[in-house]
Amino acid sequence: MYEKRIERLLSAMEARGADAALIASPENRFFFSGFTGETGAILITNDSRTLFVEQRYALQATMETKGLAIVNVAGGLYNSINDTIIGDGVKTLIFEDDFFTVSVYRTLKRKLRCEELIPAGDLMLRLRAVKDAGEIERLRAASALADEGLAFARRLLKVGADERDISLKTELFLRENGADSLPFKPVVVSGTRTAMPSALSAAKELAFGDAVIVGVGLRLDGYCAELSRTFFVGSADERARGLYEAVRSAREAVFAEARTGVPCRDADMKARTCLADAGLREAYCHSAGHGIGISPVELPRVRVQSGDTLCTNMAVNLGVGAYESSFAGARLTDTAVITADGARPLTQSSLELEVL
Repeated sequence: MYEKRIERLLSAMEARGADAALIASPENRFFFSGFTGETGAILITNDSRTLFVEQRYALQATMETKGLAIVNVAGGLYNSINDTIIGDGVKTLIFEDDFFTVSVYRTLKRKLRCEELIPAGDLMLRLRAVKDAGEIERLRAASALADEGLAFARRLLKVGADERDISLKTELFLRENGADSLPFKPVVVSGTRTAMPSALSAAKELAFGDAVIVGVGLRLDGYCAELSRTFFVGSADERARGLYEAVRSAREAVFAEARTGVPCRDADMKARTCLADAGLREAYCHSAGHGIGISPVELPRVRVQSGDTLCTNMAVNLGVGAYESSFAGARLTDTAVITADGARPLTQSSLELEVL
């Protein structure tokens, strides 16, 4: 598995005229090696694959990685890396410019014994965009737990319940049931506050007739999943039902459009067109989604400004939200995998309008 990923990186290095790549971000170290330690660096050259770690991570590195030489950097990280750079005749090296600070970049230029540093840009994210079978299974497991978390939160929705209390209890439920971490606290937003797309849970009690947006995200076995649903407490009037059904119809259209070979901008335009046809043009104020995997936000970008094209087995957080100021909002999103027939949801929670 990791060897195939490294082979793809080597091909990308060759295309960029580089003969080495230095990988230090936790996400990319994990992707190329399985190593989960807090610090360390991987150097990939045409001749070697090396994981550099401090002594405190040496045993962990041995247990988690295969196919990489493990070097204890007791003598200093840059000295150890330079030994390999010199030994393998490295001249040009790709580095993660979106991870290293300017200060660290200056240190790299000063200390590394190579002729040129080449910014990686979004290279690593592009290598991670299409998921292999093992990654999809991890995403499926994470999605199942996200569904369980949403179901748990749903059971707590009632008149008088507090948004932050539901969020906290849901967070505890997810952690107790195996989540490694949460990329964001569970979102429970009610009433007119649902018209704010980025609102967080507050010290507000749920009232009769409230719309409630619930969003759940987690990381399990290194991979993220998330979903959101909209519920109604006690009652849903005609306008609220109309808003919900318009969002659900738009979501179904987006999932059908988001198939292999389709430009990402077309999937986002489908959401915009559907909502505009329902008289909700101004209520759509973000995009239809983004990639998801080791990080909660990855490539591709499913928005009108995107130049990305959807590929088979890309994993995405995909859906639609509409927000009417001073009234309410509705959001329906899922973790999904792109196929030739459309986006296949991995999260399986019901999309039916529910009045609790």
